[in-house]
Amino acid sequence: MPISDDKSTREAKLAEALRTNLRKRKAAARGAFREDGDPAAAAAEAAPQPYNVVRKLLGISLRGGERVALTIEMSVPFAHPDGQGWAVAVRLDGDGGGFDTDYGKAAFGRDGLEATRKALELVQLALDLAITTHDLRWPDDERPYDLSAPL
Repeated sequence: MPISDDKSTREAKLAEALRTNLRKRKAAARGAFREDGDPAAAAAEAAPQPYNVVRKLLGISLRGGERVALTIEMSVPFAHPDGQGWAVAVRLDGDGGGFDTDYGKAAFGRDGLEATRKALELVQLALDLAITTHDLRWPDDERPYDLSAPL
């Protein structure tokens, strides 16, 4: 079966795939919330500062066209402050979303490697949420940022 070259069809399929991916990630993240607050945000407050910048992007607002610098930052793995295991904090600075706080959110794992892997999934979630308000581009040449590419 030949692949359609119709640009609108490709864009519609990509948009549906992104929505599906976002729904799955949101559902997985909901399991981490408790009634007494957000443990991911609370644990991120204990993260060692400063965070490491892992990627810089350009965000162009979908509403007004304003250009903002978006910076993805991650902490080094640290001992989970409220339990066993390790955590890594993630921030997406510049978009005004749920990850754009002083500390961001933390991902948890049995060890530092697992926490880092889960933090990369949180980075993808933060980017998935950012595309709802911004067009993401590489800052150097303003090529579109490919969300389907692995981090």
